[in-house]
Amino acid sequence: MKGKTQHPARYLSLLSFWATPLDKMVLDTESTEANTEYTEFFPLIIRSLCGSVSSRRTLCPEKCLVVCFWALFCPALFSQQPFTCRGSFYLAIAPQNSSSLYEVQISQATGNVTFNGLPAGPVGLVLNGMGFRSTDNFLYAVDSDLGDLYRIDATGAAFPLGEPDGMPASASYPAGDVTPDGRFLVVLSVSGGFNGSTESIIFIDLETPGHPARTVDFPPNSSAVYDIAFDPEDETLYGWDALNQRLVIIDTDAGRINTPFPPDNTGGTLGSVFFDAFGNLYGYGSAFGSGIQNTFFSIDKATGDVTIEATGPPAQRSDGCSCPYTVQMKKRAVPARAIPCSEITYYFEIANASGRVQADLTFDDTFPEGFLITAIDNPLGGMAAAGGIGANRLRIEDFNLPEGRSVLAVTVAVPEDAFGLYKNQALLSGLPEGLGTVAVSDNPATVIRDDSTAVFIDSLFVNLEQFPGALCPGEEITLAPEVSGGSFLWNDGSAGPSLTVTQGGEYSVTVSSGCDEATASAVITENMITLDLGPDREIRLGDSLALQPNILGSPPYAYAWLSDTLSILSCTSCPSPALRPLDDGIFYLSVTDANGCTAVDSVAVRVIKDRKVYIPNAFSPNGDGRNDTFYPLSRRAEEIAVFRIFSRWGELVFEAADIYTNDSKSGWDGTFEGKSLAPGVFTYVIDVRFLDGFVQRFAGDVQLAK
Repeated sequence: MKGKTQHPARYLSLLSFWATPLDKMVLDTESTEANTEYTEFFPLIIRSLCGSVSSRRTLCPEKCLVVCFWALFCPALFSQQPFTCRGSFYLAIAPQNSSSLYEVQISQATGNVTFNGLPAGPVGLVLNGMGFRSTDNFLYAVDSDLGDLYRIDATGAAFPLGEPDGMPASASYPAGDVTPDGRFLVVLSVSGGFNGSTESIIFIDLETPGHPARTVDFPPNSSAVYDIAFDPEDETLYGWDALNQRLVIIDTDAGRINTPFPPDNTGGTLGSVFFDAFGNLYGYGSAFGSGIQNTFFSIDKATGDVTIEATGPPAQRSDGCSCPYTVQMKKRAVPARAIPCSEITYYFEIANASGRVQADLTFDDTFPEGFLITAIDNPLGGMAAAGGIGANRLRIEDFNLPEGRSVLAVTVAVPEDAFGLYKNQALLSGLPEGLGTVAVSDNPATVIRDDSTAVFIDSLFVNLEQFPGALCPGEEITLAPEVSGGSFLWNDGSAGPSLTVTQGGEYSVTVSSGCDEATASAVITENMITLDLGPDREIRLGDSLALQPNILGSPPYAYAWLSDTLSILSCTSCPSPALRPLDDGIFYLSVTDANGCTAVDSVAVRVIKDRKVYIPNAFSPNGDGRNDTFYPLSRRAEEIAVFRIFSRWGELVFEAADIYTNDSKSGWDGTFEGKSLAPGVFTYVIDVRFLDGFVQRFAGDVQLAK
């Protein structure tokens, strides 16, 4: 048991009547849960207000006496009002270290999130680890600082249930939810704040007196899971790791945080995650990189992908939960945009996550006037009590709704004179009081809850002008007019909603709706464009050439040259670039004409690398102007990196570097240290560096003659 000081003010906020004159108190003598609440709640109130012999928290006997008197003789005062489980999402927000409860909704007018405060107002402490218990329709949460257990009713009032036996000391309890069977409030213990660690999972028994807590420690990890939620479909426990921005799965049996999903940089810190009856996962918190928790997200539990759906008020230091254990209905129209005399099928998907078969229900939907039913696919049975085939209403009574999902489909015919936007909503009645008795259909195309499903009826009109009128070589055009229904007939006899065109010509389509038809046509021309870069080319190393394309098309042209060695081209967007290649290469040209047609061609350039160097075997430096110097010759001047000449005894008699072939002035004149040498045989070593960087060594003898 942790040593901690209880604060009477927290309980006084729950018993504002204790100082109220007796003649002004209003008693709730009709409550059916009074005795149950009294037996559990009253001892906590008396202990917190009156204390014990050894307690320092004893209040004055007069006030204690008032509370004891009314608690003993009017236990109904302590009863709580349960929530109605309609799939609502609730937030506990504590901007001033005192949580207030809100129902979260999305405005039909603006599409933004709104907070609707519950009447009790601030509860006097910070609530966290909150979850909805489907077995009694109350919220359960813990004191974020002390770990005490609280039960929250539909007014937003928090009633203390004491400290769970064995509740461990912790830095905080930010995440929580109630198990689908209602047995445990499951909370996570997190230490170290945002850069901390999710330490353990704690199971608080909501059925056993004293609410014993069982703790399972997690292996060391780097995570910050600030809220969790059970999937109503398969009871998987999901959480959001704010430290790594990803969806995680909590293995409650093994005590492990599994990370099957990659990080997602859309969501940042999500203080609340919750499900609806269809198993769709949502969250409320901050977007990645934002410090303001004002964003409503949908989370794909199959991939971990996060999508921003709406924004709303900030909700710093918050926790949330929902009641997904209910019955909800979605209604979608296919197509949502239609034409007169066509058909629309409405699909009613009903999710029963209440944990039991719902019996003796009634389904009722009245479609827009003149929208007469042509077909019904009803897997639920029951009795058709009103409407049906040939009517614009369908009422089915006395059917049983199994657990899971069921789909009812109704097809209607659109009247001839229909035009504009039509909305309607289905009603499911006969549900238990705890589930709200009725459920209205919701349009899944929006994030707004319980909104009508809309269809738009447009006049029949066909247009093919928006498609390209010219066909480029090797390309195709798909003619697919945007028509909201009807049957198609193309001039080639095909009856599909689209036609793929691969050659020029006139094409037409007639669309019939049953009471009207429309025709449109389009003329497709074939544009010609050809490009030829000529045959492959050969060039000697060091020489230059210009690439000359031959184009037939509709000018002006746009040019784009491509190659692995673009840097050697004089330009890349001109018609005829010059180049001086060092190695073999392939050069591509893409040309686009005025019609948007493109042609591509390529040319290969082979570089002939002539590395022949002529070195004389004799010279006569006698001043007669012929062969007076010894030097190497080549087709074009090449760089000489090393030029050395040695005597027959190995003495270096001449050396030069960084000179070029074909240059007699840089050669050897037959002297050594300014003196002419006697005739004889000398050895040379010459390293020639060619234009492409290749170095080749030449060595041999040369005869010096007079």
